[in-house]
Amino acid sequence: MRDRFDRCLDGSLPCDGGAVLLAVSGGIDSMVMADLFLGSPHKYDISLAHCNFHLRGEESYADEAFVREWAGAHGLRFFKKDFDTEEYASAKGISVEMAARELRYSWFASLCEDHGFVALAVAHNANDNAETLILNLLRGTGLKGVLGMREVSPLPGSSASLIRPMLGFSREEIKEYALSKGLEWREDSTNADSAYKRNLIRNEVFPLFSKVNPSFLDSLNADMRRFSQVQEVADGFVSSLKPTVMSDNTIQLASLVETPHWEYLLFRLLEPYGFNEAVIGDMIELIKSGNTFSGREFHSQTHLARTSRGSITVETVSREVGKLASDSSIVVSGPGEYSLEGVGFVVETSDIQEVRQPSGTTVANLRFPITIRRWQSGDWMRPLGMKGCRKKLSDMFNDLKFDTFQKEKALVIADEGSHVHALIGYRIDESVAVRSSEGAVPAIRIRLI
Repeated sequence: MRDRFDRCLDGSLPCDGGAVLLAVSGGIDSMVMADLFLGSPHKYDISLAHCNFHLRGEESYADEAFVREWAGAHGLRFFKKDFDTEEYASAKGISVEMAARELRYSWFASLCEDHGFVALAVAHNANDNAETLILNLLRGTGLKGVLGMREVSPLPGSSASLIRPMLGFSREEIKEYALSKGLEWREDSTNADSAYKRNLIRNEVFPLFSKVNPSFLDSLNADMRRFSQVQEVADGFVSSLKPTVMSDNTIQLASLVETPHWEYLLFRLLEPYGFNEAVIGDMIELIKSGNTFSGREFHSQTHLARTSRGSITVETVSREVGKLASDSSIVVSGPGEYSLEGVGFVVETSDIQEVRQPSGTTVANLRFPITIRRWQSGDWMRPLGMKGCRKKLSDMFNDLKFDTFQKEKALVIADEGSHVHALIGYRIDESVAVRSSEGAVPAIRIRLI
């Protein structure tokens, strides 16, 4: 295992050594990585960085003390950062897992810049890589999502590299090494909690895979290497055709539809602007339909795609149509097709005289502008039909039998503070309901796509 680890370092780090920052949680993977770095013949100048996310009470403090003591025993610099992870997740409307990832990598990047580290080393292993593949397949991330993690990649926000020298080792191999060397490590009690998507795959899905194919881990990692080669071919295809199809942020439809696999090419051309598969799929259907094409607008979080008779022009989001209020909300000032963090929706207006809410659609007695955002912990409304009873969205999710993925994608029409006007596509607050006694009234209709 040491020889394979050192060969990985030879291909990942400068031959003349350098300062390397190790991300160490105290778990078995990172402790084995730290031990292997200590024994490397290159004698890198290593330091340890530990994040305390304050998610597991006393366990979090015990992990921090363990890593600090290990660093001191080996004469290594130790960096530590405290994070209020749940507060950050709530403020941004993202999962705790995503919040922890954003927080730690931002801090790691700043450490590398401030202290001149040439690389950040993290302890992702072959099992982690396979878990990521399955998660991305379920999310529908396209070809890039099935490439898996790379042994060397850029570290965003820093000139340092992000290296994964443990990527070639399975969790079983890592444990065998740790036991043979008499290493100590900390066990994360949350690893047994299958409420987390990654843990669910690790604890319940992979054991089933193993029954079908005991070597499934090797097979998945080999597939990811082949997918990487396919991605290189696809990149070359897009690069060769882009100049003939797109210039100055404008896509010429005549040239586009004459190219082979033009649907995929359109996806790749628009993906960098934040347009998701659902929105691009709607564009493709419109192009194929032969219906009136001019004057349509499609929105991502940051850009607007505007159609004319023979082209699609990509612009930054205008303040009047879809101004981003934050990373997890958007201000909508008129009808159109929008997307927020991968969830697409259509906003329309019309005179409506109906109390009912069609499935997947929200009808609200509101006026522009409206703010649409991800739901947040503590959000509540007085749902129509409950006679003024106040109810938290978290309780409504249980009533609706939402799974984890549905909760993550849930969008609301924001009011003030934690009060929301609607859980889009499902429930509406009684204060903005259209009443039949009022006759036909101008209202906003939002349909999930």
